[in-house]
This record gives sequence, C-alpha cells and structure tokens, in this order.
Amino acid sequence: MHSAEPDSNIRTVPITLNGTTRHMILDTGGAITQPSHETIEELQLPLYDSGTAVYAINGRGSRRFAVVDEFTFGHLNRKAAALMVWPEPRRPYAGELAQDMLQPYDVDVDFGAGLLRMYAKDHCPGPQDWTPTVRTTMQKKRWNLHIPVTLDGHTYDAIIDTGSRHTIMRLPAARRDFDLHPDSPSMTPYRAINGDAFLTGYLHNFSKMSFGGMTVDNPEVIVVPDIMSRNADKSPMARNRTYNHNADLILPELSLGMDVLKHLHLFMAFGEQALYIAPDIAVPGAPPHLGKP
Repeated sequence: MHSAEPDSNIRTVPITLNGTTRHMILDTGGAITQPSHETIEELQLPLYDSGTAVYAINGRGSRRFAVVDEFTFGHLNRKAAALMVWPEPRRPYAGELAQDMLQPYDVDVDFGAGLLRMYAKDHCPGPQDWTPTVRTTMQKKRWNLHIPVTLDGHTYDAIIDTGSRHTIMRLPAARRDFDLHPDSPSMTPYRAINGDAFLTGYLHNFSKMSFGGMTVDNPEVIVVPDIMSRNADKSPMARNRTYNHNADLILPELSLGMDVLKHLHLFMAFGEQALYIAPDIAVPGAPPHLGKP
C-alpha cells in the first residue's frame, strides 16, 4: 500500500488494467470497484450506459460502466470486467478498489508495514502471523462492513471506511443524541472533507470512542449534513414512478475513517464475520488502547 496524497492518511494499492499498472484507493466503505474518468480516457476504455448507479458521499452519481479486457489485483485476475465509472471529479489516483474485490477473501490490512494480504476463506480462522488484541463481531450489510461503536455513551452500527480521511457522523444523529447543531459553539466549520470542495461539515471533539474493547480518547469527528440523499438523483424510477432513485440513499450514522484506522492492524475475517484488531505501534501518533467501553 502507498499514501494516496500528502497528509490524507488514505492508502492506495496497485492494480493492473489491460497491462498498465495504476493505483486505486483501498476503500472498504465502497461497494463496487470503480475506475476514474482520467484512467478511462487514458486507456481508451469503452463506456456503456448502466441500469444501475453508484454514488459518492457527496451525492454525485454515475450511471455508466467501462469494460476492462483484463483486470489484475494481486493474484486475482478478471477478464472482460465491467466496472462502474467513479463519480468523483478528477483526482490523483485511478479510482477505488472496493468490497466486491475484497469480500471473496479474508483480508489482513497492516497499515504500519504498508501491506495488504488476502487469504482464502477456508484457511485457519483468524490471523496466523501476528497476535490480535481483540476480536469483535463484523457484519456485512449491503456491501458495507458494520461493527458496533460507542461514542460518549451512544452505540452506533458504524461502518469501516478506509476510503475516508476522517471519522464522520451524520448531522441528524449528532442532533438527536448530543443536541449538536451547525451553530453550536463546539462545532467548528470544516471545508473540503476528503479533499472535496463540494463537501463541508463541522469538527467536534467527543470524550471517548470505543469498539471491540479498544478505546480512542478525545476523538475528533466531522459532523456532516446528509447531502448524499439531498444531492443525488431524484428522478423517478421507470418501473415505479412514485419511487425516486435515491429513496434509500443515506449516509451511515457513523463511519470510522483513516484518522482512527491508520493506527490499527486489522484482519477482516469475512468467513467468520469477525474483525480482529491490534494497535499498530509503527504508525506515528496516539493509537487506540485497551479500555472499558
């Protein structure tokens, strides 16, 4: 794995498209692997209209897919791979590598060593070459990885999002549970979330976050309005004109981003539906520690 951008915390992994090596963001918060517009133009990949759509956190959508004659990621090789077009504007990487490529395996993510390892699900349960500190239940829901996370006494069904620089909370949840509003004194405006000038929110410091027996002291969380639903496609669906394309499109109440995850060594055991975790002392900064939730 490599750093995507200076100070972003996001990691990229090398993939090969039609014999050309490029780097895609490792995005456990994404459902479908998507090449960028620049990569599609550069490699002159054929484009087609799609009957489905993919959306970014800011509500941008894409309804086209590109066909790659040969897609290679590690030992994974796919012929004639149909990949949805990444809806993000021009960015300095080739797209995002998402859950569709990861979930057929068990995945070991070592941020300190910069290594991503993938194992067959029928191997021995749990990691084999390191000792995790804790194990917690991990559920797959609509291509997202969910674990219970407690933030200042409130527990959320949070997702693990290596494609986000920051830990993010949806504003309606912050308003409901902590009476936080955009004009609250403790809310500091924050612009260009994940480098996107279109996406703005508010920084707020909480007291304690815990998951699987790990504790993060004084976590800084970005609170964002639910602009995914507000800005996405509102056109009626052809098969049901009373139902909009984005009717079920909503941000998770809480997403663990790379500001927290970069301090961890993770083993995503999809076969067990479990997440093994250990602090990664090789990464500078204050890692999560063992503590009572």
